[in-house]
Amino acid sequence: KHRYYCAQENQDVAAHDLSNRAVQARIQAYMDSKSFPPLWDPAEYSFYFELLFGKDYAEQQKYLNEALATEKISSTIGHRALAALLDLGLARLIFTTNFDEVVESAYASISGKNLTTFHLEGSYAALDALNAERFPFYAKVHGDFRYQTVKNLTEDLLQNDLEIQKCLVAAAVRFGMIVSGYSGRDDNVMAMF
Repeated sequence: KHRYYCAQENQDVAAHDLSNRAVQARIQAYMDSKSFPPLWDPAEYSFYFELLFGKDYAEQQKYLNEALATEKISSTIGHRALAALLDLGLARLIFTTNFDEVVESAYASISGKNLTTFHLEGSYAALDALNAERFPFYAKVHGDFRYQTVKNLTEDLLQNDLEIQKCLVAAAVRFGMIVSGYSGRDDNVMAMF
């Protein structure tokens, strides 16, 4: 929204403090005036990615690489607690719709080891890891920002990657599931549940 607003209104992106509620309200009012999806609408996220990038996945990847760069992210106490649960073997695997590497970074800082991560490029290996009990691991349902295969656009979100879905269903049947911090706005993910 911010990038689109600045491009349309010929404003400097850096001049807006997005933590300021007045700035957020001004940008949202502009979007509302264009009859774009309302705030928190399930279609909002995909709509803006399509508006800015169309089907140019290389540009999407470039944007995500910049927005989610390691030096720009920090883990919260929740990320570190989750990483500790993985390291202690109290949680075995995590599925996420996030693209970032916050959990991997938190796990590395807590355990001193790398967290095995599966995403859309190589998703077939997630079920193998589950069946071989190579825990802990982390599966990214919508992909990883470091790769071109991500699920951002409306048509991308119609179906799940079948291999990641098989792994999630098998893991949920075997271990049960805790859902935390998920909005439920992705129909494809809700269908998987």
